[in-house]
Amino acid sequence: MALSFSEITQFLGHVWWPFMRFTGFFMVAPIFSDKAIPMQFRVMLAFILGLICSSLSGHVPAFNPFSFTTILLSGYQILFGWVLGYCVTIFMAIFTMAGQALSMQMGLGMAIMNDPSNGVNEAIVAKIFSITSIFLFLSFDAHLVVITVMADSFTFWPLSSPIPVSGLEHVLKMITWLFSSSLIISIPAMVVMLISNTVFGFMTKAAPQLNIFALGFPLTMLLGLIALSISIKGVGETYFDLTMQLKDHLYYIMGLKV
Repeated sequence: MALSFSEITQFLGHVWWPFMRFTGFFMVAPIFSDKAIPMQFRVMLAFILGLICSSLSGHVPAFNPFSFTTILLSGYQILFGWVLGYCVTIFMAIFTMAGQALSMQMGLGMAIMNDPSNGVNEAIVAKIFSITSIFLFLSFDAHLVVITVMADSFTFWPLSSPIPVSGLEHVLKMITWLFSSSLIISIPAMVVMLISNTVFGFMTKAAPQLNIFALGFPLTMLLGLIALSISIKGVGETYFDLTMQLKDHLYYIMGLKV
């Protein structure tokens, strides 16, 4: 059975466009974009998911590997997947920022370690929150949630749809969600640290002979560690709620009012 060139390109189009969208997603999405994961594995995973979602793509644009239009549409699909992956990055940054704020209040802002997987320096407390968020991300099957959203994107935002300008504006508005959510997570421990610092201030005023630096720093760190352990125990329910909010944000970007 001989296949014509048009039939071959039509089949490749059903696989190529979803493959480009998943490639853009895996470029920035947390865990998937980690340097510890080989590039070959990410490309293979994007190809497999693109092959699975090829039946969901419906009408696909014409695929001609020698045309400039194909290059532009490929870049558009990569950009769309990149935007959704960046939203997941914002979600994971919530817990890193909460750890950064808490480490500053505890006086551990100078306790910094190098993260070889990302090539950046990160506070130890922030790293604890980051590792915890990764475990929760996998235990709550949040990675399956975002992949499901990516699969639904071929139905709700077809391949030939125009650029979602309102969706891109909503990505910028998610920065406020990042700050407010990180504050919600870290506010209990921050209140404890504020009260302890206020008490130490009154103690210094009432008894100036006390060496507040020798006394206050270890106590502040101890209270901070206690508050940190209590805060992490209750972060699971908050994490689940934030995961559902992330799902709503992703669907909103695709034009679905949820």
